[in-house]
Amino acid sequence: MMKLVNIADLKSHLSDVIAKVSATGKPVVIGKYGKPVAKLIPFSVEEKSRNIGFGKHLVMTNISDLQHQVDETVDTETLEGFYQ
Repeated sequence: MMKLVNIADLKSHLSDVIAKVSATGKPVVIGKYGKPVAKLIPFSVEEKSRNIGFGKHLVMTNISDLQHQVDETVDTETLEGFYQ
């Protein structure tokens, strides 16, 4: 279980609590009247790894593909479905 620090105690010991979170890497829960309201976590500069190729299907490779879509006619039945 994470340590719970009440806001009143945190006000007077903020620098100590921050130093402890930074040194241990463990988060601290901040509470008000004994109930959790926030969490102080250590800062990390690490970037999440990216999936190579993710979203590649969303990128158009050829402008003529777009032009073809614009020039297509839409049938009346499809249009009526949008306006119901």
